Amino acid sequence: MGWWTQNEQGHSFAVAEGEPMFWGDSVADIIDSALQAIEGEFLANYRRKPTKEELRAGLEFSISIYGEEA
Repeated sequence: MGWWTQNEQGHSFAVAEGEPMFWGDSVADIIDSALQAIEGEFLANYRRKPTKEELRAGLEFSISIYGEEA
């Protein structure tokens, strides 16, 4: 399991503007599991997968309580 830098668009091994941004295999696995669960909820309720826009908006909604550092 490793960690790497990324930029604001999520490109791996890229330099972010300002403070360095990091991501890693372990947190990517957690996100993958969460996305599968979210997909299951959408399929059960709406018979379709969520759009990227819905996922982004939902993530913004969920992290809004944390301020700048989740």
